[in-house]
Amino acid sequence: MGNIRTSQIKRLSKQIVRDFHDQLSTDFQNNKHVVEEVCSPMSKKMRNLIAGYTTRIMRRFKDQEIQVLEEL
Repeated sequence: MGNIRTSQIKRLSKQIVRDFHDQLSTDFQNNKHVVEEVCSPMSKKMRNLIAGYTTRIMRRFKDQEIQVLEEL
């Protein structure tokens, strides 16, 4: 079983996906750099958690599980 992410991580990730979906992809490393540029200074762990959840959202969008990103 995986780790449960806090509501803060989910909220920030969804906001980043809504605002910067054109810069994000299904690649964690790319998303990590985008999150680092977009968000204010944060810890490495929090940056990685947000990048991981944004990667998961983008994969679900690519696999057609999510139709509209703005409804997140």
